[in-house]
Amino acid sequence: MHAFTAHRLRFVAEVRTPVELNAHQGSAIRGALYHALLDRFCMNREASECARCPLVATCPVAFLVSTMRPESERGRDVPRPFTVQPPLPGSGHPMEREGRLFFRYEAGERLEFGLTLYAHAMQLFPYVVLAAAEMERVGLGRRWPHEEPGRPRPAWRRGTLTLREIWAENPLTGARQPVLRSGDPMVHVPDVPITHDQVRAVPVPPPGAVVVLRFLTPTRLIQGGALVKPDRFAFRPFFQRLMERLEALTRHFSETPLVFDDPRGLIAAAERVRIVENGLRWEEVWSYSTRRRGESPISGLMGAVALQAEDWSPFWPYLLWGQFTHVGKDAVKGNGWYEVKGCPSSATFSSANTGLSWASTTAACG
Repeated sequence: MHAFTAHRLRFVAEVRTPVELNAHQGSAIRGALYHALLDRFCMNREASECARCPLVATCPVAFLVSTMRPESERGRDVPRPFTVQPPLPGSGHPMEREGRLFFRYEAGERLEFGLTLYAHAMQLFPYVVLAAAEMERVGLGRRWPHEEPGRPRPAWRRGTLTLREIWAENPLTGARQPVLRSGDPMVHVPDVPITHDQVRAVPVPPPGAVVVLRFLTPTRLIQGGALVKPDRFAFRPFFQRLMERLEALTRHFSETPLVFDDPRGLIAAAERVRIVENGLRWEEVWSYSTRRRGESPISGLMGAVALQAEDWSPFWPYLLWGQFTHVGKDAVKGNGWYEVKGCPSSATFSSANTGLSWASTTAACG
């Protein structure tokens, strides 16, 4: 992980005409970014897909959102070198239409979301900024009828927004740097990366301490060909999926791929991590694909789980990194985003039907 970096960007937009997003808001943001990159930078629109395009090896669109590596040992497709951090619950106004949940942002309101680029993908930062500006033109979210003067019928369009600010943020150091501000023609290249040295500087919880994982977005884990549901959650399959994701990201996008010294021993140790309290729930969410013209399930675990280990040192740096890389299926759309907090072994927790209380966790852990 020594050559691996993460660059977290926060986008602040002002809504011009109401924006309506599906319950999984990250899917719409990822889709808007993809189409903005495609519309702005694709140089061969006649190709039916990136895999069939002769420019795929040097194309920023293919690298960022349709990553193709024919030489990859694990197949043609490799992980995307970014993740979306969607607006979290409490953002937007929940509404129901035709039995489906949406979140609506009214004109004049703020809409914020994050985007994290990994290692070599930072070289394409200018494309990301220009694509975000292109989103102002193409709009965001579901199409809905807009009344317009002089038109006998409403026009079905996406909601529109204006990009006001982009910030680079480093949650480990607290550093925050302006990248783009409204009225400032200059775009500043971010220089506050998350690094492995910073991760290693975070103290490891003491032996016997309780660590709480809080899943901010649906986390979709597969074990033995089946989805991991709340009542079947265990630390080992979660940590195995995290190991696989970190290894894949470092192998494809950094100079030094991550190699675990004793992967079998690490997995065996993960088997011994016990659950202190399980406050997880299952959230049913669907993502619509304009390419496939259909929906696909991206449901997953939400809530929090308290875990205890005799020794957290083998796991701790990877758990910290996972906060920025996400874990599990559909990470590029924002799934698998979690926070981790270490607590004293004497900490007590309060749970409810909706999951382990993060407020009580914060109080218990200090």
